[in-house]
Amino acid sequence: MIKIKIASVFLISFLAGCSSLLSDSSHISTGESFEATMVSEIKIYFELPKQAYTVIGLVESHGTGLTEAKEKERALQALKVEAASIGAHGVIITSSSMKKLSGFDGEPTGEENIINGKAIRFN
Repeated sequence: MIKIKIASVFLISFLAGCSSLLSDSSHISTGESFEATMVSEIKIYFELPKQAYTVIGLVESHGTGLTEAKEKERALQALKVEAASIGAHGVIITSSSMKKLSGFDGEPTGEENIINGKAIRFN
């Protein structure tokens, strides 16, 4: 009986950990709506682009993974998906941070990469 309880707790913990290997995103549009663009066309900018552009929204994404590189990759992909959904051509990154995650018992379970940016369309 005790072995079954231990196995159940382990399985639930394992599945909860796996579910955190995900990404999600959100946006706030600044007004005018545009037809969605292709995710593959979204460019990420860490500096202001030289071409004239209009900010069409603010985007945020969260990515978790087994490594910091994977977390960032998932967060950037989620950011591109969100930006494409509102018709952006690119995203200017405004901030990037790591947030520690903890389990039900308060013990550390990993980290989450949070990226914020401005969704832009070229004029």
